[in-house]
Order: sequence, then structure tokens, then C-alpha cells
Amino acid sequence: MKIGDNIREIREFEKNLKRDYVAEQLNITTRAYANIENNIADITLSRLSEIAKIFGCSPLYILKYCRLKQDFYNTIHNNNGNQGLITIDQSQIKGRDLLYQLQRELIESQRKRIDLLEALLKANNIDF
Repeated sequence: MKIGDNIREIREFEKNLKRDYVAEQLNITTRAYANIENNIADITLSRLSEIAKIFGCSPLYILKYCRLKQDFYNTIHNNNGNQGLITIDQSQIKGRDLLYQLQRELIESQRKRIDLLEALLKANNIDF
């Protein structure tokens, strides 16, 4: 999977953001941003950092997204064949740490979404 694919999946499935919103935050056209997601345009490290900031994650998370997603999927769906029970022993601390890291990033991204929504509600004088 290429970096544009990772960016698109994070934007669509984790952050639930529209393509034009991200493009606007980057001060580029929607087409230029689409070229990044479609792996047509090369991405610079500074642009990757900007996208990571918008997503509320690290650039490394975007780069490793495919692998992190697969590790998480395998842990949750327990592809080791123990009848659906998730067992983590001391030899699997790395997997546990990965789960905690993903959980922390998910919680942080949800907090940022809530803050953004509250700011939008206040800006539009909507009581909540």
C-alpha cells in the first residue's frame, strides 16, 4: 500500500473528513490533494507533517498505517486459532503496547473532533 492510500483510509475511515476540507486546510486545490491520495503527486515531508497535524496523528503513523492496521486486525481477530479468545501473555508485550498506542491515538483524535465540533457550534451561536 502506498502513502496516498494510507492518507485516504485515515481520512475516510478514522477521521471521517471530506477531501475538500483537508485540501482547504492545506491551502491547495481539492484536485491537488486528490493527486496525493491517488499516488499521482509525490509528497514532501513537510506536506506529510501538515497532513498528520490535520489528522491529529504523527507522520510515522501515516507511513506505517497499513502495517499497524494489519497488526491490530490480527490481534483483534486472533488469527492464532484459539477459538476467538484474545490472550496476551508477557511475550506479547509489543502487541499490547501497540494496542495501547492505537487506543490513545484514537481517544486523542476523538477529543480533537469534539473540540472542533464545539468550536463550530460556538462560532455559529448554537447552544449545546
